[in-house]
Amino acid sequence: DGRDTTRQLNSQILHLIIDAMIFGLVISVLLSLLLSRAMVRPIQALTRGVRRVARGDFGHEILAVDSSDEIGVLTGTFNEMARQLQNMLREVENERTKLSTLFLHMTDGVVAFNRMGEVIHSNPAAEDMLGMEIADDGSVGYTDLFEDIAPLEKVLQLEGDCLEGETVRGERSLLLLLAPFDRDKQQGGV
Repeated sequence: DGRDTTRQLNSQILHLIIDAMIFGLVISVLLSLLLSRAMVRPIQALTRGVRRVARGDFGHEILAVDSSDEIGVLTGTFNEMARQLQNMLREVENERTKLSTLFLHMTDGVVAFNRMGEVIHSNPAAEDMLGMEIADDGSVGYTDLFEDIAPLEKVLQLEGDCLEGETVRGERSLLLLLAPFDRDKQQGGV
């Protein structure tokens, strides 16, 4: 009878241990899911924010993470970077607008060409002086306007100076200054 009681007691203890292990395993899985979700959500929000910024949407702020761990610091830093980029873009746009206005109203004629000789900018004064419309649609290029004065490649290779030339357009005699810009970059031109 003592052996049966011992066996029953051992069996109950074994069941209790197995139940406790199962309960512990379930609790561990639930806690792991909660912790992983708490870690993954801020990373997913940060990833979405990075994608938006990559598309040019600097106005979106990632929800602040109320933590001082690496994810919270990274999110705060990212939000600050996006704000600074948005401010810089606003300032650049303001400067571009100012320059466009100045360019449009200046009395000197200016025509800018890319490295292929295609028109990228011109102002009304240049059109008036040259006696023609200068569109950036490819209909007029460097070759049409100034190739007889200096080949495009020659002007592109100038170092810190400009080439002077003269041309007659209608009743006007024009002094031309041909100079390269942004020599070190592929976006440069004349």
